[in-house]
Amino acid sequence: MKKILLSTGAITAVLVGASMFAAFEAHVVNVTARIENALTVPIEPISFGTVFPQEELYRTLPISLSQSFQDEGRVDDVQYFIRQKPKCGVTNEDGTQIVGPTWTGHVVPVPPPAGTQGPWTYYVDCNLDAPDNVVQDPNNPELWLLPSLCQYLSKHSEFDGEEYEDGALNAFHQPFTILSDGTIDWNDVSGYLSKIAQDFSDIWTIDLKVPCFGGFCAQDWEDYVHDINLDADPALYTQDIDNEHKVFGCNLWVEVSGVSQAQPR
Repeated sequence: MKKILLSTGAITAVLVGASMFAAFEAHVVNVTARIENALTVPIEPISFGTVFPQEELYRTLPISLSQSFQDEGRVDDVQYFIRQKPKCGVTNEDGTQIVGPTWTGHVVPVPPPAGTQGPWTYYVDCNLDAPDNVVQDPNNPELWLLPSLCQYLSKHSEFDGEEYEDGALNAFHQPFTILSDGTIDWNDVSGYLSKIAQDFSDIWTIDLKVPCFGGFCAQDWEDYVHDINLDADPALYTQDIDNEHKVFGCNLWVEVSGVSQAQPR
């Protein structure tokens, strides 16, 4: 019986000793990675300048696979979407000119009052990402919010005569809605690029359908809206007369939603 006890004690001593040695040993694994963008998107502003009610103006937005993505054999295609977000900016007192920086506003859902079944609402926070040189007002988070141009912008991918290559979104739409649980449902439009399909770039058409103001809309306003978007309610897209002459804005966000691996040959 004594021999068994001694053997057990010896084993215990060996295990403790191994633990002590491990505590004084270290190995360095060198980890590096070069991070590149999958897409190349021009960041020059899309400016429509001075426009007039019921005008239709067109611009293009090219989106392509970056050279780094094309050179990397491990990956093949990219899924992405274009999202419309509120635009904030410093204007003159009457809002007719941009006189300072611009940036993206954040949509903040607001629940209905406690004990009620009303819908969720929202406000746009222009303070969260405001530049350091912009004087913020915590009591008025929408202080620098520009009137929205997003709902008047159509976004269409290339058309082959029968269908759009990727997504399409007509003007006179809601850029987002607040669902009954308070989540934001963005009205995105999707795109897709693939090396194996030799589809390296997309040319999106961004066109502006200019709204009218107050009670000064043309007699064919409803027909004009329905010709572009049959499901739209023309009354929802008539601008308040107080916004006439002001600078409108919208920020288009192009975001990658997925990258696939190249199939082994």
